[in-house]
Amino acid sequence: MNTQYSNSLQAVKTLASLKPIRSISNLLKEEDRLERFALSTSGLYLDLSRTPVNRDDWSSLLALARSADLERKRDAMFEGQVMNPTEGRRVWHSLLRASAPPSKEVNGRQEISSEAAEAFKEVQETLQRMRTFCEQFHKEGKITDIVHVGIGGSYLGPELIYQALRKQTQTATDGKALQVHFVANVDPYAWDRLASNLDPSTTLVILASKSWTTPETTLNSQTLRQWFEKSGLSSEEISKHWVAVTAKPELAQKTGVHSEQIFPFADWVGGRFSVWSAIGLPIMLACGTKAFDDLLAGARAMDEHFRDAPLERNAPVMMALLCLWHQLHLGSQSEAVIPYSQRLARLPAFLQQLQMESNGKRVDLKGHPIQLPSAPVVWGEPGTDSQHSFFQALHHSPQAQAIDFVLVREHLGDPRSLFLQANALAQIEALSLGHPSDDPHRHYPGNRPCLVIVLERLDAKCLGALLALYEHKTAALGWILNINSFDQFGVELGKGIAKQFEPLLQNTELTLPESLNRSTQSLVQKLRI
Repeated sequence: MNTQYSNSLQAVKTLASLKPIRSISNLLKEEDRLERFALSTSGLYLDLSRTPVNRDDWSSLLALARSADLERKRDAMFEGQVMNPTEGRRVWHSLLRASAPPSKEVNGRQEISSEAAEAFKEVQETLQRMRTFCEQFHKEGKITDIVHVGIGGSYLGPELIYQALRKQTQTATDGKALQVHFVANVDPYAWDRLASNLDPSTTLVILASKSWTTPETTLNSQTLRQWFEKSGLSSEEISKHWVAVTAKPELAQKTGVHSEQIFPFADWVGGRFSVWSAIGLPIMLACGTKAFDDLLAGARAMDEHFRDAPLERNAPVMMALLCLWHQLHLGSQSEAVIPYSQRLARLPAFLQQLQMESNGKRVDLKGHPIQLPSAPVVWGEPGTDSQHSFFQALHHSPQAQAIDFVLVREHLGDPRSLFLQANALAQIEALSLGHPSDDPHRHYPGNRPCLVIVLERLDAKCLGALLALYEHKTAALGWILNINSFDQFGVELGKGIAKQFEPLLQNTELTLPESLNRSTQSLVQKLRI
């Protein structure tokens, strides 16, 4: 990076090292604190004021973002330039929800490149095919259950959104809500437990795999194929229950999936950014085309905010800078995500993959070891359940950890909703401000960073905006750290090593290689049957 970036980074590090830790309680007394650190956009209200960052800290962090060339990189991503250099790919998930092909300024004029026009056309064609398939699906009305088979980004987004929006799921033929089931784990128990409650004749399978070679998805698809065959359905009948979503449609067709039931997406769609593509087919089928369109519209609204808002009032950028500050100033190594809505129970799992797979890197873009913390550990559970488990540690551990509270405006006529919201506010207040006591066991130090996000309502638009907010936060942090947020080589090594162990576990007659250490040899022997 350039000298300006190095100087800005050193300035941030110097400020972050100053002690004592900034007092959130004192900072909240600033008259313009809320005006500077709270904003509304895309159906979301963000209060980022409860963080230990003062005026000088914030100015220094903004200077770091600018010296990292964040604005140019952001614009380049939206334009479709190659932003994943290690794999030579565009990072164009914003195009999946765009209302028009992106343009760029050339000689003072906005122009649309042929690549952008063609890519936008392909996205719209697939989206229209999805709508047509959805319309025919409900017109025929033969399916009561959908089994979506995938892993990682191929299922986490659809599962989260389905659970959040399932109140509005479409009606199946028996008058009950259409059910969507997600199969990712290859543990036989996961499928066996589900299969006992399904009827092959009324079940649709969606196989989601970008490469069409993902081992877990391949194994689970073989299990489902056998299940269908044992039911007595003919090959032709089974094919009507089989749908593929992949970036390799030619491979899906070779395995027997009919071309009209293959929904492609482009190679530049990263798995953890793919829910807006054909990967979202189960959402459209279960919740309807309008809900899916609203989901895209909400994400598009956040795209526009991220692209147009100045950095000091740009929600994703502000969250990215605060994430870095919490690690440098507090030594915080994790971010807890606490949704006060059971419908958002899978949000922490979705964000684990999005943020940790993206920014869990040890080298920068030039391959040099990075000198900054990259990806905090993301974890969490819904409130109020979590208040009775790990909140003790959040309140009393010597090491402060950052917490994202995600709230939903609810009708408070139900006493349970009133209790839920009151508890959310109480935890935010207690964690950030603390509560003094002469009894050390009952003393609450506070000063825990609390970022609060309020959804105007839990509908498809606000949910789309929320997920896009975190997508852009992740990308912005990666650019500030000068790392590639869009590859994931860390998930590949274990897959290769696993292939070496499969024959050793399967064939007990094989002699274990001397190259294996004694500990590994012992484990293989213990697991052999």
